[in-house]
Amino acid sequence: MDINRINPNIISQNTPVKTVVDGQLNLKENLFKASLDKAIDGLNQVSQQELKADNLIKDYVNGKADLDQVMIEVEKANLSVSLALTVVNQALQTFKEIMQMPV
Repeated sequence: MDINRINPNIISQNTPVKTVVDGQLNLKENLFKASLDKAIDGLNQVSQQELKADNLIKDYVNGKADLDQVMIEVEKANLSVSLALTVVNQALQTFKEIMQMPV
């Protein structure tokens, strides 16, 4: 694998760009870690959106929030969950297709 062809924006800054294992360049771990970190960050953002909607519902029940605010935040949370589920399903489908490829 040619190191010059890899986009440095894909690899997170806190991970080394390259590692050498038994004399071979190893970039798979770095790319996987960067991808996994981004996925975890995205899921944490979805979780925060759900918590925000839940808290706003509680505020509405207590008379501290308007119904329109609650509905907007709940719909944002629903869209976030739907997008996350779509991305996870697509990643799983892609993984299955890769695993079925002949070597």
